[in-house]
Amino acid sequence: MQNREMKKKKLLYYEKGKFDEFAKKFPEGENIVYPISYLTNQNIALKYTGINDVEHFVIDITVMVMSALVRNDLRIIYEGWINSLNEENEENIDYCVEKTFLHEACDVFSYYFERDEECDKVLDKAEETQEETQEEKEAFSIIDCNKEKFDSIIEQFDLQLYGHEKFKKDFKDQIEAFILLHRMKRKKVFSLLLCGKSGVGKTEVGRILQREMYPDEPPIKINFGNYSGKGSLWSLIGSPKGYVGSEQGGELTNKILHSKSKIIVIDELDKADEAIFTFFYEMLEDGQYTDLDGKVIDLDGYIIVFTANLNNTNFKDMIPEPLFSRFDMTYEFQPLSYADKVQFVSDFTDKLIEDYTEHIGVIDKTTIKNQIVEENYQNYDNLRSIKRNVMNRFVGLVGKDSAWKEYVNSEKGEQESVTTK
Repeated sequence: MQNREMKKKKLLYYEKGKFDEFAKKFPEGENIVYPISYLTNQNIALKYTGINDVEHFVIDITVMVMSALVRNDLRIIYEGWINSLNEENEENIDYCVEKTFLHEACDVFSYYFERDEECDKVLDKAEETQEETQEEKEAFSIIDCNKEKFDSIIEQFDLQLYGHEKFKKDFKDQIEAFILLHRMKRKKVFSLLLCGKSGVGKTEVGRILQREMYPDEPPIKINFGNYSGKGSLWSLIGSPKGYVGSEQGGELTNKILHSKSKIIVIDELDKADEAIFTFFYEMLEDGQYTDLDGKVIDLDGYIIVFTANLNNTNFKDMIPEPLFSRFDMTYEFQPLSYADKVQFVSDFTDKLIEDYTEHIGVIDKTTIKNQIVEENYQNYDNLRSIKRNVMNRFVGLVGKDSAWKEYVNSEKGEQESVTTK
């Protein structure tokens, strides 16, 4: 697409998030600053009308640079755009880019833009920032475990996840295989899809791993029950430059960047759309993704837990084969046995009694626990329902306890004392 010799231009640039400030530097009426998307149509063809009447105009090519970095085949198309624009408007046209991509823009379109000292400064700064970010992001991962630490995590995992004994054994075996393959440089992420009715413990798998490995870090959890309609992918990883909300980033990207946790939980995958499915199977294949702000998000060493309220008869109809085939492990969780439910009630009641004793006062532990555990939980299939029932029962029982009354009276007395003063 290099039809004739032309003078290389110096790229203008603006700081990230300050495009509007940059555009205001040019006097109105004499200048127009366009994102490149304003000059193209849905078929990636160039369209521009009326801009020849403008004394001077500036085109933001940031999105163009980002796309060309990911897809080399688009570079030829973009070079054609620049040629077409320059042939009629070379004297009164300039190009700008977000400063973060200044170096890349000069490299990708080296025939059109000259590289100067500022490009080299940006490159040096980018390399320094990348090193600093990498150091900050370095975090403990399952692949870094020695045998003692690994056994401790698995032991707690087995204790805290009620029922699903075969799954727990298979999970341990699969994680050990992942660690080996990762050290052989054959795998970067471990992913599993857990299906089954609501409340049978699917999401709890991710929660337990988070508690045991990253208790002080914000969890990375996405629920597709909160996503709907077009633009879901943008909500997930950020919208392109120039669109409303592009500076805010996407939910998944923001949570990953603000947490050292390497456990991701994706709930209700069955409610995602086709664009999301495509994004995930590419992400699982590469162990990373590039968001629409141009950041490469490396997921090396991550465990990604997907859940879906599906069963063996319908999950293959809802989850596309290209994505389904990329999961390292798929499992359908069945409702807990009655013995598992009773064990859960017993353990959860112990925790409630412990909290009450710590924050309120002495309690008749044995009597209260017996009354709660002896209740019939056979008809409950959902652990959340059982948990709610146990808490309600507990509150009803301790409400008659003298320690509770003393606590309420003491609180009331303190408030009255403060009011009097």
